[in-house]
Amino acid sequence: MKKYLNAGMAALLALALGACSQSKPAASATPEATPTPTPEASAEAEEKTKAVYTIYNVTGETVTDLYIYDNSGSDKGENYAEGGVKDGEYFDIEFDELPKSQTENMEFTVEFKTEGGYEGKFETLHWEVAPISLLAEDALTGPTQIAFAVPDVKAEYTVYNVTGEDVTELYLIDNATGDKGENYAAEPLKDGESVTLELTEKADVAGELEFTLEFTTASGYTGKFETLHFEVAPISLLAEDALTGPTQISFTKPE
Repeated sequence: MKKYLNAGMAALLALALGACSQSKPAASATPEATPTPTPEASAEAEEKTKAVYTIYNVTGETVTDLYIYDNSGSDKGENYAEGGVKDGEYFDIEFDELPKSQTENMEFTVEFKTEGGYEGKFETLHWEVAPISLLAEDALTGPTQIAFAVPDVKAEYTVYNVTGEDVTELYLIDNATGDKGENYAAEPLKDGESVTLELTEKADVAGELEFTLEFTTASGYTGKFETLHFEVAPISLLAEDALTGPTQISFTKPE
């Protein structure tokens, strides 16, 4: 494009400007309105949150009824303990994500009942991610029958020596670390005697643990069981001539 207009073009431009000055001013254009977000669109854009309650049954008995329901309604909804939840078991109850503004003022009731008729209730549960322990009646330390904590659980192995001789070494080895730890037969465990091994762990970890029980007698006879779970169980250390299977232990209390 040239930097300056020539004379002919300048004249034409002057005529056009003059004609425009004699005409009616054009109406100004109306600015395009910004669309107002619909409630649905706002909800989509808003942060959403999920409620997840991990329920631990530490009542000492089977829970037969468990409900979590919105306090604004009267319907209890689903029984989450349908079929029974045994003592020591735990599971998740998960609700779909909702916009944060809808959940801030929500309140729920968690209510349970055991097979023995013991009942518990907590009426100000919020929309959150939380552990909920259903407590035994004799474990209560406050006014409610639940605690917002992962409970401790205990493994207890009662080990009976029926090898026919003294056991001089007895170890409970964590398979994850391989650490033998304490020798529970440092003072020899005589034939016919028993010893109790106890462990305490958080419930959400205990189910993943696996141990090896290993023993040695005075004569050098050895035995091992490598897939022991976190549980309460009797364990008999068997004599070599009493073996009926591939392992040197039995999960029974001897007669």
